[in-house]
Amino acid sequence: MSEKSIWKPFWSFHIQSTEHWIGEMAKKGYTLSRFQPKLSRFIFTEEASSHETFSISFDRSRQHPLPKALEVDDWEVVNKQGKWAVYGNPKQKEEVKTSIVRDNLESRNSKIAMFWWIYFIYITFSIALQVGLLLPLYLSSESVTVTRVDSPMWIFTYIMFAGQIVVTLIGIYSVITLKKESRRLSEENTQSQLLVDFEEKQTDLSGERLNKFKFGWMYAPDKLESWLEEKEKSGWHLTNVHKGGFKFRFEKSDTKLYAYNVLFEGRADSNAHAFHREAGWERVYVSGSSWTQWSVWRQAYSDETEKLKINDDRESKQRAAIRVAKIYTLMFAPLILIFGFNFFSFMLPNVLEQGYFSISEIERFNTTVYPLVMFIFLINILRAWAYYFRVRGQ
Repeated sequence: MSEKSIWKPFWSFHIQSTEHWIGEMAKKGYTLSRFQPKLSRFIFTEEASSHETFSISFDRSRQHPLPKALEVDDWEVVNKQGKWAVYGNPKQKEEVKTSIVRDNLESRNSKIAMFWWIYFIYITFSIALQVGLLLPLYLSSESVTVTRVDSPMWIFTYIMFAGQIVVTLIGIYSVITLKKESRRLSEENTQSQLLVDFEEKQTDLSGERLNKFKFGWMYAPDKLESWLEEKEKSGWHLTNVHKGGFKFRFEKSDTKLYAYNVLFEGRADSNAHAFHREAGWERVYVSGSSWTQWSVWRQAYSDETEKLKINDDRESKQRAAIRVAKIYTLMFAPLILIFGFNFFSFMLPNVLEQGYFSISEIERFNTTVYPLVMFIFLINILRAWAYYFRVRGQ
């Protein structure tokens, strides 16, 4: 009985297409006998397969339990290796009534995406630091001499530079692919099919409309909640939030009472969203990021009913608020240090020595912009911490 080994790189980033591919191999007379997830290698045996539909799961516990409902629906484990398992079903896909849970898989993909984003932040920080150190030399009116020293060790520099480019390209591909995969898995989930983005809903709007821009609301989400609720009370009903989260579209309507909740979730959690939906909340916006996701929810109420909150637990609200403050501090503080180092070490002394109008236009531009950028970053950090202290004081 002959075997056929196939190498399939990045297969775990395309779970559905991999499942379809295994099914196509089965139709050609090849049965999956074993696979090596870490090596991206699948080994098939040339024999008729007893399964028509396949599903791949990821389980951190390595147990791969098969619930009774799945057994009744004729699912069985075809092959398992470590945290990965391939399930098979003898029925056609259209006849299968149950599906394998993907929660652990989505969590794993989110963590991989987060790793790559941290890598990109590190690369950006490194480039910004180098540019920040070299830019004053480039803008300096004094001549600068650069000497290149010949050395056989340069080959290692070139190799490392080429390797970094390759790793960065792999990272870009991974982030883009994982984002698409996350969308596909969400669409596959029957619960997630109910989570239709508010911005994608087509509504026949015939009344008076109003567009408002709200920048930086993520540093003070509680103020956004109050602002949206006041808009509803004044007769402006929110109908759309632009994809970037900065443009809010309203339509003139009757005065309504809506409770708005803005949530910072750390990473995407489709199960939590399904739970909020079942509790009667309507999702009107969700950010595109899968590991620092913001979402906006609302629920109508009346004078006779109590205004609800998605989360009434004080400690969990404080934990979410402190995470917001810490994340934006970690994002902006290094940039403030880089800009501040360049401004106070090179730009400001040059201005004090030569005079503002005696330096070049690009130097005047940088001398003006750098303090402004530092001020904006600092304000954002302070707003995030002010939000935390407001939540703690409630």
